Amino acid sequence: MKKYNCSSFAVIIIRGLILVTLSSQCQGSYIYPGYYKGKCGKFNVEEIIYKVVKTHFDDDADTVSDLIRLQFHDCIVKGCDASVLLDGKYTEKTAEINLSLGGFKVVDDAKEAVEKACPGIVSCSDVLVIAARSAVFMAGGKWYDVETGRRDSLTSNRRDAIANLPKPTIPVDQAINLFASRGLTKEDFVILLGMTCSILGDIYSL
Repeated sequence: MKKYNCSSFAVIIIRGLILVTLSSQCQGSYIYPGYYKGKCGKFNVEEIIYKVVKTHFDDDADTVSDLIRLQFHDCIVKGCDASVLLDGKYTEKTAEINLSLGGFKVVDDAKEAVEKACPGIVSCSDVLVIAARSAVFMAGGKWYDVETGRRDSLTSNRRDAIANLPKPTIPVDQAINLFASRGLTKEDFVILLGMTCSILGDIYSL
């Protein structure tokens, strides 16, 4: 059994999340780091979201894995468009593979906090991406810039989640091909498909 330290593992997670974000279709033509600067007056959108995530993280360290997995399940389907957050009878959220997702409360709280500062400006998809970056940093990863300026999807269909999200039983070669189509390596595939890292110690890999 091979061991990695959390800092090196976090670097892989960061790369995976960035690649998923960049290789997926995004709802919005112009996204770039710092998109919200100057759009919310004196308020710093990314700082507001960070503080909300930190509050949840202090209560539950699983906030990290919850947000990383939630972002992955959003972006891998049809792009980082917050479609996984939409409620409804046949939305992505209702797909069996998404029933165990966590982190929705964190995103809801972050969105609520941002809306109080500057209503109607920040998309839910950007809140999720910023929140996931904050979580990675709290787990020991390096701070990295995230592109923002996305628009949220108005539709969500469970069939899209079923068709695009890899099941635990998916053959390895098919899973690797799926990830490769999104610009991800075999290493990213292993990390993002369920390897966990304890922020208190070592993580374990096959």
